[in-house]
Amino acid sequence: MHKTTSDVAPEVPEKIALVMRRQRRSLRTLRAEGVVLPVLLLVLVLTTTTLSGIVPAVLGLLLAFVPVPLVAAILLRLDRFEPEPTSLLLRTFLWGAGAATFIALVINTAVGLAIGETGAAVASAPIVEESAKALALLFVIWRRPGMLDGVHDGIVYAAWVALGFATVENILYYASAWNDGGAEQLSGTFVLRGLMTPLCHPIFTAMTGIALGIAIKRRGGRGGKLVIVLIGLLVAMLLHALWNLSAGVGAVSIAYLAGYVPLAAIGIALLTMGARRERRILQKGLEQEVARGTLTQAAYRQLVAGGRARGRMRRRARRAGREARRLLYQYEASAYELAHANVGGDRPGRPDVAETAGACRACLADARRGLDELAPGLVAS
Repeated sequence: MHKTTSDVAPEVPEKIALVMRRQRRSLRTLRAEGVVLPVLLLVLVLTTTTLSGIVPAVLGLLLAFVPVPLVAAILLRLDRFEPEPTSLLLRTFLWGAGAATFIALVINTAVGLAIGETGAAVASAPIVEESAKALALLFVIWRRPGMLDGVHDGIVYAAWVALGFATVENILYYASAWNDGGAEQLSGTFVLRGLMTPLCHPIFTAMTGIALGIAIKRRGGRGGKLVIVLIGLLVAMLLHALWNLSAGVGAVSIAYLAGYVPLAAIGIALLTMGARRERRILQKGLEQEVARGTLTQAAYRQLVAGGRARGRMRRRARRAGREARRLLYQYEASAYELAHANVGGDRPGRPDVAETAGACRACLADARRGLDELAPGLVAS
């Protein structure tokens, strides 16, 4: 289990620190690590877009963000029982929007000048873009070990980096469409990219995320894990290349029905299954604590409730102050880890289950007492 860092209160058992880091301090001050560089590159990319005109750049910016709230809401909804830290999701999104887009723009433009735009779209873009987006996932594993610890997390982070990339890429496409064909061509491009295929890039990059999730869970040497990751990355590149090729040969409708629709359905189904699995773990693991007397029935129902109920708890904690927020994070993290310990969770590096469960119960009780003092009624009795 990873060591407790300074951003986790020292009284919190080490075994709960990882989950607390998933939830705490959702929007920290921008750091050079994973934020400032992507933001600077994003500004550079957007600046180059304005060279073609302010009007197309503004139109592209407005239209590109139309599907973002919906896709983001889906991702957050399907990751609500073991939420990733908002700060890390933001960094991942910004890497896709800034760094990955910049890398792709520079290399694909150079290749396009050498072999033509069609050749670059099929031969260069899939390799460059999927590799650039994969760097964000490797960054998460390297700088925040334990955050990406399975297929569900792999898909979530892959979707966020791809959403950032697709958003800025759409700005470029929409601006170009306006300059080439005015409102008619812009509307057609928007319908295809913004309304019909908003999950296109997330689908491609999810292949890499799935492979990384499998490799992390897999026991064995690094060689076998590397092969799994490379296979996932190659599948992502292949799907991307086939999609671009279908656009080049005028077979988008076939690719849409035969490829995009079923893959999007599979991706959403995998995320849904992951969310349901997390909820089943919570329900099954915490039912035992109701029987033990650790939790009341009302507290149990509150902890396994959906996103709205959990959201109300967190809003009330924010109003009660910083310490109340910290205690609520501790309370939820303790309950989550306790549930996993009770059902024999399969997290890598899990210590002795009985020891973990005991530490979680003590931490849960401490957090509950503190919340009762700072924000009476916040946690169900």
